Amino acid sequence: MQDFQRDFDGLFNPRSVAVVGASNLPGKWGFNMPLNIIGGGYRGDLFMVNPREKRVLGFTAYPSLRDIREEIDLVVVAIPARKVAAVLEDAAEKGIRNAVVVSSNFSEAGEEGARLERRLAEVASAAGITIVGPNTMGIYSKTSSLCCLGAPVYPLPGGVGFVSQSGNLGVQLMTWGYRKGVGFSRFIGSGNAANTDISDWLEFLGEDPETDTIILYIEGVKDGRKLLEVARRVTPRKPVIALKAGKGRQGERAVISHSGSLAGPYELFRGAMEQAGIVVAESTEELVDLAAAFSTLPVPRGNRVGIMTLGGGWGVAAADACDREGLEMAILPQSVVEELDGFLPSFWSRRNPVDIVGNVRRANHFRVLDALARCEEVDVVINMGTLMGRDFWLENMFRTAVRPLLSMLFRRTRLLPLFQLSVWKGFRESLRKRGGQSREGSGGIDPAETLQWTDTAVIRRIKRLMEEEGKPIIAVAVNEGERSASFRMRNAGVFTASTPERAVRVAGKLAGYARWRERLR
Repeated sequence: MQDFQRDFDGLFNPRSVAVVGASNLPGKWGFNMPLNIIGGGYRGDLFMVNPREKRVLGFTAYPSLRDIREEIDLVVVAIPARKVAAVLEDAAEKGIRNAVVVSSNFSEAGEEGARLERRLAEVASAAGITIVGPNTMGIYSKTSSLCCLGAPVYPLPGGVGFVSQSGNLGVQLMTWGYRKGVGFSRFIGSGNAANTDISDWLEFLGEDPETDTIILYIEGVKDGRKLLEVARRVTPRKPVIALKAGKGRQGERAVISHSGSLAGPYELFRGAMEQAGIVVAESTEELVDLAAAFSTLPVPRGNRVGIMTLGGGWGVAAADACDREGLEMAILPQSVVEELDGFLPSFWSRRNPVDIVGNVRRANHFRVLDALARCEEVDVVINMGTLMGRDFWLENMFRTAVRPLLSMLFRRTRLLPLFQLSVWKGFRESLRKRGGQSREGSGGIDPAETLQWTDTAVIRRIKRLMEEEGKPIIAVAVNEGERSASFRMRNAGVFTASTPERAVRVAGKLAGYARWRERLR
C-alpha cells in the first residue's frame, strides 16, 4: 500500500459531494445514499452522476464526474464493482482526494473480486485518494451534518468516534446509541479497507478535537503491530473500546466471507489490546454500554465501590458482581456511618452496600449519595433506588390507587366513602407532619419534596457531585422505555445501567482503564 498524505478534512467536512450511480429508484444504494445525505441536513453542494437520467431527486444529473465543472471534495460510488476503478481514474483527474465506495463484490466475494480490489487500491493510492470501503455502509460526520449512510440513521451528535468493519452492525449500534444517549462525532464503516487500515482511522480519531472516546468493531487487521503502536499513543489521552469479532472457528469463517478480513487467535489479540490500553468489550450490548459510560463518566481514581440500594437483594447482587469484576467494596469510615445514622432508620445495614431499607424520603436518598460521593474511601458510586420517573409513578398510581377505586365502584361497595375519607385524611396528615419525620420505616412521602422527585433534580444532583468530586456515579434504572426517567437521564449525560450486574461491569472497565493509566505514570 502506497503511503500518502490523507485529506481527512475533505472527507469529514466536504464542501461538495458527488454521487456516482445516483438513482430515482427507491431501495437502490444510489437512491438511499443521497436521500440520507439530504435528510441528515448536509448544507454543502450535492451533485448527481447518472448518464441515463436528467434529474435525480430533483437535482441535475451529470453524465460523468468529468462533466461537473465545480470542485469536488468527496465522491460516493454506488455502481457495479467492475466499473469503480474507471470512476476513480476520473476522480484523480479532477483532483478528488476522498471516495466512499459503497459497491460490493470485491475481496469478500473471491479471487476475481480481490483482483478488482487490488486494482482499485493501486489507482487510488497513486492518485492520493483515500477510499472508505469498498463494501461499506458509509460515513457520518457531526461537524458537517454529513449522514452519508446507506440506512436512514441520523446519529445523536456527541464525542464518540466509531470505526466499524461491519456497516450494518455499525448503523444498528448507532441506533442503540441514540436510545442510550450516546452522541457520535464520526462514524467510519471501513468495509474491505482497500487502501486504509483500522489504524489509520484510529490515528485520525486520536487527534480529532471533536472526538473524546473511540469505539472499534474489529473483524481482522492487516497490520496488528501498527494498530497496537497507534493505540499506545492514543489510549493515555482518550479511552479506546474494542469489540473483536471472529473469536471462534465458526466466527473466523464468517469474517472471511463478510469482509474478506483474516482473523487470528482471539486470546492472543485480546492480550495485546489490553497491553496497549484498549478496553475490551465482550458483546455488542456491552460496547454500547461502555461507549455511553466512558463518554459521560469521569475516570475513577481506584477500584473501591460504594453502593446505595433501596432494598437488600440488589445490594447482594451488586456485591457478587464486584467479586467477579475484581472490584473492592469500600469500607465506610465510622464518621460516614454516624452521618447516615442521623437520618436513616436504626435498622439500616450500617455498612456498604448502604441498604436504606425502602426509605422513600427523597432528601435521604440525596444525603446518602452525597455521603458516598464525598467519602475518601469510595472511588465509584452505584445508585440503585433513586431513579423513578414519570411513567413509573403513573403506572404505580393506577395499580395502587386508581385500580382499587375503580374496583370499588364496580362492586358498588359501601367501603368507597371510607376509602376516600382515609385517603383524604392521610394526605392532610402528611401535609401537617410533612411526610412524617420518624426515622423508622419508610419515612412517609413528604409533599414538600415534590420538586426533588423530578428527573431534573436527580440529574442535577448526580452531575454536580461528579463535577465536584471527580467520581463516576452510575444509576441503575427502574424502567427503560423511551419516555422513562432513565432515557431522559441518559440524554442529559447521566449514565444509567439496566441491571446491577451491568452497572458493576461498567465500573470494572472504568477501574481497569484507570489502573492502566496509572501504570503508565
